[in-house]
Order: sequence, then structure tokens, then C-alpha cells
Amino acid sequence: MDARDLRAGPPRRWNERTAGMYWLPRLIDKARACLGGTLGDYLYGQSPMDRGLLRELRLSHREFAEIVAAAPDDGAVVAAIAARDPAAIDRARAWSERLPSEHRLFFWFIDVDDGYRAGGWLVEPVRVACRGISRAAKRLWPRSYGAAR
Repeated sequence: MDARDLRAGPPRRWNERTAGMYWLPRLIDKARACLGGTLGDYLYGQSPMDRGLLRELRLSHREFAEIVAAAPDDGAVVAAIAARDPAAIDRARAWSERLPSEHRLFFWFIDVDDGYRAGGWLVEPVRVACRGISRAAKRLWPRSYGAAR
């Protein structure tokens, strides 16, 4: 699977599902972009949503990146996770089901920043704020994965 260039466009939207899990397709896109050196201002290794999903999968960002690097597609990522821990998928699905109701405001900001939702006059201030938060997080909590070093 080719990595999306996240310097040119967003990862998949937070509400897309793979194997019944929200956020997983987006995390896969960010991992591939990080490994390919095309992450841009997106977070991989610092995002609280990434950490939440990975906690349920019982994987570190580095372990997840290794799985993604070896997998040709989303199905192979899910299969590799299930092979490591058969209960991981069910835990992650349960975590995922709570996302839409528990994180509405957070997802509104992400959707505006990514261009998935019209924000009117708020678009530019939201993008500036999100970019600033992302850059600050990367400086405060640097991570190195693949080509993104």
C-alpha cells in the first residue's frame, strides 16, 4: 500500500472504520506517512487518540509502525494485530465505539483542520491553532520512526 503524503492532504477521516474500529485507518495512514517521511504537521507518537487506540491494542507506536511497514494493506495490519493478541481487536472496537460521543469537539477541530468540515471564518484560526499544537507536541515529545527521523 502506498503511503499518503500528509504534507499534501489529510489522512483518512477519524470516522472511517477498518475491522469495525474508528481511528485505525487514520492511524495506519499516519504510520505509513511517518515511515515514508511524509507526515508533515500530523502527529504520530504524540497523539492522545493514537495512544488510546494503541493502549487497547497493547502496542507501542514503534511496534505498530513495524506491523504497518510489513503489511501490504489494512486487512494485513488487522491480521497481524490479531495474531499477536486475539483479544486486542475486541478491546479496540469497544474503545472505538465511545469515540463519537466522548470526543465531539476534538473531532470537530480535526475535521475543520483536515478540510472535511466547513468552518466558515473559523477555518484559518483552527488550522493555525492545530498546526501550532502539533509543532509544539513534536518539539516537546520527539519521536523517530523510519524515514521521519
